[in-house]
Amino acid sequence: MKVLLIIPEIRLDMSPQHVPFWAGILGAIVEKKGGDVGILDLNALRMNYDGNTVPSNVIIEEISSEKWDIVGIGGLTTTYKRIKQLAPLIRKCCPDSLFIGGGGWSTYNPDEILELIPELDLIVIGEGEETFSELYDNVSDNQTDFRGIAGLCLRETNELHFTAPRALIPDLNTIPYPSYDLFENEIYFKYSSLPMSVESYNAQRRFSVVWERGCPRGCTFCSHNGMSRIDLQNIYGSGDRTKGEKRVRKIDEEEGTFQLPARWPSPQYAVDNIKLLVDKYNCDFISIMDENMTSNLKWTEEFCTLYMDEGLNEILKWGTLGDAPSVAVKPSIIKTMQDAGCAYISFGFESASDKVLNQDIQKGQLRSHLQTTINTIKEVGMTPITTFMIGNPNEDINDLMETVDFWIKNGAEVDPFICTPYVGSPIFYHNRDYILEQYDERIRLVNQGKFSVESKILKKWYLEALDRFMKDCGDATQYTATVSKNFTIPELIALKQFMYNHDVRRMLQMANQKYEETKLPQWKVSEKWKKYDPNHKAEKELTNIIESI
Repeated sequence: MKVLLIIPEIRLDMSPQHVPFWAGILGAIVEKKGGDVGILDLNALRMNYDGNTVPSNVIIEEISSEKWDIVGIGGLTTTYKRIKQLAPLIRKCCPDSLFIGGGGWSTYNPDEILELIPELDLIVIGEGEETFSELYDNVSDNQTDFRGIAGLCLRETNELHFTAPRALIPDLNTIPYPSYDLFENEIYFKYSSLPMSVESYNAQRRFSVVWERGCPRGCTFCSHNGMSRIDLQNIYGSGDRTKGEKRVRKIDEEEGTFQLPARWPSPQYAVDNIKLLVDKYNCDFISIMDENMTSNLKWTEEFCTLYMDEGLNEILKWGTLGDAPSVAVKPSIIKTMQDAGCAYISFGFESASDKVLNQDIQKGQLRSHLQTTINTIKEVGMTPITTFMIGNPNEDINDLMETVDFWIKNGAEVDPFICTPYVGSPIFYHNRDYILEQYDERIRLVNQGKFSVESKILKKWYLEALDRFMKDCGDATQYTATVSKNFTIPELIALKQFMYNHDVRRMLQMANQKYEETKLPQWKVSEKWKKYDPNHKAEKELTNIIESI
C-alpha cells in the first residue's frame, strides 16, 4: 500500500515555520502498518522557488513518480483556494487513487466542500487518526464500501452521505508522534526563528509541537477548537447545535467517551516528545502550539515539574499560548513556567471592553483578568505578548476606546486584527447570511423579500458566494466579509491604524465627525474620553487659570 500526503502552500506572506503535524501522524500510522508513505510538502518546497507556489510541472512530476493507492490532502481553512486549484491536477495524475480531504478547511462544511471540489472522493470529519486507519485497512483489503466507517462524508452515486459521527479519541497517549523524518526539516530549521523572545528569535533548529485537542474557551471567532465535541455538534446539526447534540451525545453514550472540550495526553507523553526532538534532531527551542496551555493548571504544573526533573530547563527554552482567566486564578503559574524554561507566553486578549468580551467574543474573561496577567508577566521580567481584534458584531467606538485606553495605560504597542469569520467558527454560523450577502447581492435582495426564486437557484448562489468567500480567506493580508453591525471595512481599517499609532485625537475626531454626519449611536463618544481630547485639556487648563486669578 502506497499513500501520498500533500500539504499545500500556506500564507505566502510568511515563511514556513511549523511542520505539518497531521501528515506526520498519519505517516507514522501508515509506516506502523507496513505501508509506504510519501510526503509532498509544498509549503516547505516553495522556498526553493523564492517563496512562491511550486510550479505545476514539478508537482506533476512528484505525484506521478509512484502509483498511489490513497492520496490525502489537508490544511487550514486558509488553504481552500490552493487545494481547489490542486485537486484537478491531483485527480488527473492519480485517476484510480482514493482521494481524501481532511482537516479544518473541510471538516466544518464537508458536504459543501464535496460539491465545490468534485475531484474529492470523501472528507474525513474531525479527528482523523482512527478514521484514516480504518480507511487504509479497507483499501488494503480491496473494499470500496466505506459506509460502515464513522466520521466520513462521501459520495454515493449522485448524492452525498454522512456516516455516523466518530467518538473523540479517549486516550491521546495512543496517538503516535509524527514521523519527523518524512519532512524537509532543514527548510523548517532555516526559517525557524520567531520574534517572540530572545531565545526564540536566536533559534536555529526550532521545532513546534501540538498536543492539546480542543479548547475550554470556545471563542465565537475561532474555528480552531480542535475537533472538539462542540465542533461535532455544529457539523452534524448543520449549524443547529441542538440537532447535532442529540447525535453526538448518543455516540458518547454508546462509546463511553464523553469528553470536555479540551483534552491533553499525559505530561510524560509531552516531555518524552521533546526529549525525542532534542536527542534525534538537536533542536534548540520548542514552540508549544496548544490552543491554551495554561487553561489546564494541573497539567501545566505537572509538565513543568517533569521538564525540570529531566534537566531540560537547563538546555532548552520553550514558549506557548496561554489565557488570562487561568493566570488570574493562579498568578504563580507564570513563575512556575518561567523556572521550567518558558521564554514567552502569548495571550489572546482580543478586547479590553467587558461588553465585547462577554457579548461578542464569549471568551469567559474580563478586563480585570487582562490587567492581572499583564502585571504578573511584568513582575517576573517577561515581556507581555498579546493579540487584540476589532470589528466584532456589537462593538462601538466606546468599546474601541476601552481597548486603546488599556494599551496606553500599560505601555503596549499592538496592531489589532480585524475579525475574520472563518467557516467553522460560531460567529460564521450565526452570521452566515449576512456574510454571504456581501459576496452576492442577489442573495441579499432575496433575503430582504424583494424577489422570490426557486430554492435550488438560491442554494446555487449560496454555494458560489461561499466559494468566493473561502478563496478570499486564503490571504491573511486581505479583509474579507465583516460581521460588524456598526462599522464598514474601510472604517475599521482607519480605526485600526489610529489605534496602532495611539493616535487617539484623530480617532476621536473621526468619531465625532461621523456622529455629526449620521447621528448613528455607534459613533457617539462617551464624555469620559475627553481626557484624550487636546481641546478639552486646553479648555480645562484655561478655566483653572482664570478661576485662580
